[in-house]
Amino acid sequence: MHQPTETVFADTPLGRIAGLRRHAVCRFRGVPYAEAPVGALRFCPPRRKTPWTGTFEAYEPGVIAPQLASRLLGVMGDFTRRQSEDCLHLDIATPGLDDARRPVVVWLHGGGFSSGSGGLDWYDGSLLAGEGDVVVVGVNYRLGALGYLYAPGISEGNLGLLDQALALCVVRDIAASVGGDPDNMILMGQSAGGNSIAALFAGGHPTKNVRRVIIQSAAFGMRPQDRDYARALGAEFVRELGGDPHRPDEARAWLAGRPLDAVLDAQAAIARRHARFGDTAPPFQLVQASAGLPDTVAFDRAAADAMTGVDVLIGFTSDEADAFFALDPRGESLDMAAAGELVTAFYGQHRLEAFHRMARDGERSPVALLSAVASRDVFVEPTVAFAARRAADGGEAYVYEFAWHPAGSPLGACHCLELPFVFGPTQAWRDAPMLAGADPVELAELSATIRAAWLNFVRIGNPAAAGLPAWQTFGVGRRPAMRLDRRSTVSDLAGGSC
Repeated sequence: MHQPTETVFADTPLGRIAGLRRHAVCRFRGVPYAEAPVGALRFCPPRRKTPWTGTFEAYEPGVIAPQLASRLLGVMGDFTRRQSEDCLHLDIATPGLDDARRPVVVWLHGGGFSSGSGGLDWYDGSLLAGEGDVVVVGVNYRLGALGYLYAPGISEGNLGLLDQALALCVVRDIAASVGGDPDNMILMGQSAGGNSIAALFAGGHPTKNVRRVIIQSAAFGMRPQDRDYARALGAEFVRELGGDPHRPDEARAWLAGRPLDAVLDAQAAIARRHARFGDTAPPFQLVQASAGLPDTVAFDRAAADAMTGVDVLIGFTSDEADAFFALDPRGESLDMAAAGELVTAFYGQHRLEAFHRMARDGERSPVALLSAVASRDVFVEPTVAFAARRAADGGEAYVYEFAWHPAGSPLGACHCLELPFVFGPTQAWRDAPMLAGADPVELAELSATIRAAWLNFVRIGNPAAAGLPAWQTFGVGRRPAMRLDRRSTVSDLAGGSC
């Protein structure tokens, strides 16, 4: 282990924290913002951490939320970190512990509401903090059934969303203590983290200090679950653990005492039972009409309407769904008829015409065509519609398409591929399959450009950066998108639906 250059201290409303300064950036890792949701607090809304006495040593990586193996191991690679239900922690990177009042970027990680952590080395905010003179805070929140079970009388659903809302309040309160401006917060999230940003706004959670949002590859086409479906799934989970969903008081006490391994085993059983090739939705996720979410599946529309005065940077990768389909062996035997049936089943009859049109226009395999439809339905078109709605309401939205990928990669410009370019191509990404064969010089150059664009947006609300052509906002009658690639260009998304 490298010896720290310097031990640093910050006196926050939570208590004193001790961290390490390296390369001119101070890091505080695994700082708790809520009480451990264990025992009787399992399946309960989060409770703010009681301030501690003494000094909390935040030197080492914290634990991660309990989770099963990520379904994107073959895309992003693997990680090893101790799991614990006492996981509601923050990871903080700041250039200084002074009164400079820097912008505060709050990072909500992706992972299908089922995996990941805001404290993984992938999401080390040190490079962004140092280059942009900003504070970066990664958030852990509960995942899977522990975070998104809906079983009335046992768990009211969307607990992970409530974790995020509490974290946002705590970050606001401690921002000045770590060199940040509590009145200049930027929410940044990818995939499920992007959906969470929309849900925080749509649900009326405390976002008044948020000036800007960066939403990367949000799956807005994956709507919050209908309460009836979520209730049935929740009852199935409770029974899997030996409880009776019709006797919620007894079941809640029973579930509170079940070992963590048993909880994860039950979650795995539910996931296996409901897994269907062609469907990208996880079994436990956001539920409508819970934790403030509107009683409608169109939460992204409600979010767009709630973002009055908030600058938006939003986008997608060119081949989002390849991350879910390209390496799945079940796709190898898929024929056109079977692929068409999956398109109809999961994405609607109206997508079938586009499926056949794309088949006539090229020589893509059935699984590649299915993936293209899923990309448009789940990610691309809802993102474009979100930006258009912001523009129609007089708001500003910058849109990007991340198109770069290693030459010959079977994954293309897949879901998650932009992440190493935003946080920097550090050693943490060296074994990521989605980067296999990449030219390190090319990767470093494009990453520097993208970090500059993201940081300019964070600081001034405009992602203009050297190496990019002029980047216009969406507007009435115009739909420009910055196509980020080896040679970045501006494309027109008008009329480009699947």
